[in-house]
Amino acid sequence: MARPSIRVSWLPSFHDPAHVRHRWRAWLAQRMLQAVQWLGIVIYVQTDHEQRLLAGPRCRLSSHALGPQIRTQLGRLPPASSRRIDLLFLGRPTVQKGWPRFLELVRATGLGAMAIVPVIPSTEPAIPELQLEVAPSDTEISRLLEEAKLMVIPADYESFGLAQLEAVAHGCIVPILGCWPLWDSFRSLHWQSCSISQLSNYCRRLCSSEPLRRRLAHRQRHYLLCHPLMKTAWLPDL
Repeated sequence: MARPSIRVSWLPSFHDPAHVRHRWRAWLAQRMLQAVQWLGIVIYVQTDHEQRLLAGPRCRLSSHALGPQIRTQLGRLPPASSRRIDLLFLGRPTVQKGWPRFLELVRATGLGAMAIVPVIPSTEPAIPELQLEVAPSDTEISRLLEEAKLMVIPADYESFGLAQLEAVAHGCIVPILGCWPLWDSFRSLHWQSCSISQLSNYCRRLCSSEPLRRRLAHRQRHYLLCHPLMKTAWLPDL
């Protein structure tokens, strides 16, 4: 602000206040992101939904990090593999990311599961079916995504992060367990209102039927490739 001639851009990790438990914090973040636009800061968001929430003079759509590499990967058939991991979690093991619900699902299904986490969760009891991978390299994460059938991140709200996108590009199925505006018109995997018992049945069905799993994985990749997000520039005007 001391040097207004310098352009400042911001890519916030913004959650819709209507779909998170910490609503007052999300509401304050929304108001703050609206206000800073009047100070000359350009806010880049990933969906039309977020752009409407942060409406202001300097709110732009951006594909974030969807560069040529990830677009090419989405259009390429994933390598055939045994897909030894039934359920995969990737992210911080927190309530906000749905970690307790993921553990409940692993217990209920009895399926082989893996969690890729930045740190070892210290408060959860051991689950025999769950294997932890702590802070692996990017190369190792890509390899594990190619070995997974379903990525399950049961957060209350996700604006479609890169973890989900990379999972789809590597041939994983990504069920919709939170409010993800990007997926609003893709109905095949809308599982938001399912109980743990229903989720368990769906997961077991998909993991036991390779033709069904492959068909849904292909449809998700095709849906993303045809999505307007893929035609949106990364940090336009910057």
